[in-house]
Amino acid sequence: MSQYFWIAIPAELFFQSCGETMEKHRANAYIEKINRRSGKRNYVKYSKENELAFLKSFSSADYHGFFLSTYPFSDQETSVDSGVFYDSPVAEYTIAGSGGYETDRTREIIHLRQIIKQADKSAKAFFAALQRNLKKIPDLRDTLISGNKNHFYLPTSKSIILPNAHSRLITLPWEEHCLSKDLVYQQQ
Repeated sequence: MSQYFWIAIPAELFFQSCGETMEKHRANAYIEKINRRSGKRNYVKYSKENELAFLKSFSSADYHGFFLSTYPFSDQETSVDSGVFYDSPVAEYTIAGSGGYETDRTREIIHLRQIIKQADKSAKAFFAALQRNLKKIPDLRDTLISGNKNHFYLPTSKSIILPNAHSRLITLPWEEHCLSKDLVYQQQ
């Protein structure tokens, strides 16, 4: 069974909180950016040296999502091929993430899911440890209301919105679309 996890916290805090867990489980993070004109995908790999550029990618117009993977890519590899995270065998080691964009009015919830139902044991162990670690963030609450699912969040005066669906049918900016359609989570 696929696993899912939802948490509404700033992307910077998310990656600070999961850094030690990533290191311990030899996991890497990659942000996927898709050029809106050409459709070309590229990935920005997280490292302590490029942490600022990595986090800045969340506010880029080309930001699409991110991946956390325990797949043993070569240490020299700084870039990966387009779509590789959904292909076997890499998919068995990978957790897909969406959301994390934040403005002065809204915070987009971060949604994590295992790509493959029968994930590799290293990916399962990493995902379980990551969830345990994130739940230890001081002041984190688990009563964000949206259906019957458990969503975690840090209290904020901002509206918490859905992760961007990247629909080409939506002409408004995603934040405006969510606010105008009242697609916001209720904090308790």
